Amino acid sequence: MAEAAAAPIVLTRGAEAPWSGHRSGMSIQFGVSGELSGSRNVFMTHQRIPPGMESTPHVHTNCETAMFVLAGPVLMRHGPALELEHHAESGDFFYVPANAPHQIVNPSTTEDAAVVLCRDAAEEIVREL
Repeated sequence: MAEAAAAPIVLTRGAEAPWSGHRSGMSIQFGVSGELSGSRNVFMTHQRIPPGMESTPHVHTNCETAMFVLAGPVLMRHGPALELEHHAESGDFFYVPANAPHQIVNPSTTEDAAVVLCRDAAEEIVREL
C-alpha cells in the first residue's frame, strides 16, 4: 500500500509577514492559518497590543486559545460578567477554553504589549458579547 503524500511544510518569515489591523485595535501578524499555510487545525499569530487598548468582550465558539506573553503587562478579564482578572507579565501563559467570555487589556499607558497566540482551529469564530 502506498503512503499518502505528506502536506508541504510552510515557512512564514516573521520579518517579511505583514502586520494588519484588527477589529480590536491590535496589530496582528499572521503566521499559520488555513488561508496562509493550508492548516486545518492550527492558527498562530504574533500580536501587538497598544497602550490602553481593551478588546471587546468576546468568546471563541469553535476553538481553545493558548497565549504566551512576549512583552507585558497584559490583563485578562474573564468570567460570565468579566468579574475575574489575571495580571500577566512577560513569560507568562494563558489558556482560554472555547466559549469562555474574556477581554484582553494592555494596562500600560506608554508601552505596547506583545503576545504569541495559538488556537486549535485554522480559523476562529468569534462572538462579541
